[in-house]
Amino acid sequence: MSGLIILYWILGSNLIFSFTLSLIIYIRSKKYYRPLIKRDKNNNPIDLHKKYDAFHPHDSVNFIQLWFGSFFFAFIKIISSLFIVMFVNWHIRILNKIYKNCDTNPEQRKKMKKGVAFWSWIFLFMNGIIIKKKYPEYKDVYKKYLGEDYDFNDDKYSLITSNHIGFFEIVLCMALYSPGFMAKKTIANYYFIGPISCGLNCLFVNRENEKDKKKNLELLLERQKAFYEAKNLAPLVVFPEGTCSCGRNILRFKKGAFYSLSPIKPQIITVDQNSSFHLSVGATNVILGYLKNLCHTFNIIYVAILPTVRPTDYMFEYYKNLGKEKWEIYANVVRKIYSETGELQETDMGLRDIKRYIKAMRTGFYDPNENMNYENENQNDKNIKNNVNDNEKDKNDNILEIKTENIQENNANIVKEKNIEKEKENEVEKDNKIEIKEKDNKNERKIEDIEENKNEKEEKLLDN
Repeated sequence: MSGLIILYWILGSNLIFSFTLSLIIYIRSKKYYRPLIKRDKNNNPIDLHKKYDAFHPHDSVNFIQLWFGSFFFAFIKIISSLFIVMFVNWHIRILNKIYKNCDTNPEQRKKMKKGVAFWSWIFLFMNGIIIKKKYPEYKDVYKKYLGEDYDFNDDKYSLITSNHIGFFEIVLCMALYSPGFMAKKTIANYYFIGPISCGLNCLFVNRENEKDKKKNLELLLERQKAFYEAKNLAPLVVFPEGTCSCGRNILRFKKGAFYSLSPIKPQIITVDQNSSFHLSVGATNVILGYLKNLCHTFNIIYVAILPTVRPTDYMFEYYKNLGKEKWEIYANVVRKIYSETGELQETDMGLRDIKRYIKAMRTGFYDPNENMNYENENQNDKNIKNNVNDNEKDKNDNILEIKTENIQENNANIVKEKNIEKEKENEVEKDNKIEIKEKDNKNERKIEDIEENKNEKEEKLLDN
């Protein structure tokens, strides 16, 4: 009898929990799906969902489906996720104490990578995330933008770039590469995620104002330099779009990943756009997207890992119309590679646009002439920025130029070393071929001598 009471209590609690959760998700999600018609400056109607299609979710929300899914799956997924995050936290702390040179020792890094990958795959599995690899045709696209003689051999890459659709591609990157990430400094103080991000050797940056951007760029350049000098073996994952899309588009790229003109490893993430729910967040909240995932059995993420992209003279010569500076040309060429290989639609929208879209959905207010600043700074801060000493700007620019030159020199040295190794291999092959030819010639001579001796013996026998 007591067993039945406990069972009824568990079922009743789960029923109330699942109903409350699904109701919260449904109410919070509804605003992203209802019509959003506003007026432009000429008083013409605008459908903001169509205008900001790159951020608008293309799935649907159904209360009955959410309630059914949350009743059977949400509780299990939440408990298992919490346990896995705790285990990852402890695992990384223990490994960092045992292997104190993970950043510079390749063998220790391999062991750390295996541990992180193991728990990351379990986390994805317990949350019903199925990973499927895609193998798009990329050779023609690469040759189109990088030159017919482009070398597809994977070089060392300090950065892995990926389009950004939500939360789970971060865990996928942990499973595939065990990399560091560019993250806000505040994340280091989070209870569970903080130690994990520190253990992965993430690059923590400030994103509060314009001055921090230059500091962040300097930190990124230093991290790349440390990678090429084998002082830090963990590559960094960078999301060059700077925000999440709906999974159908590729947004405008930011400067950081391309400023040093170093090789990058592109990764394309896509989802099944025809399903009733998919994992691309867009303008919705990341936490809300995760809660919605708790209410579904499984979801599929498609990943395509492309060969390393390096800037080439061909690219700068034939695609100079894509930007004024070299980094801009490089960024736009990579974006076109993403677009054509991943079948993603290019758009010039970015962080500024998603902020305006979210503001319109939350407040109902839309000003077509509004020009939101990325950091939402007030006019006084802008005036202070405009009055910054030109000498300080020149100093910062010189520092960045010196650091980029150092990285480019390191890249050039790596290329030279590879060319020298290839030349040595070619010389060894030539020497081997010469030796083989000499052996063949010797063998032929021996055969000729043997035949001559046979002929002489036959002639003697005939004479006798």
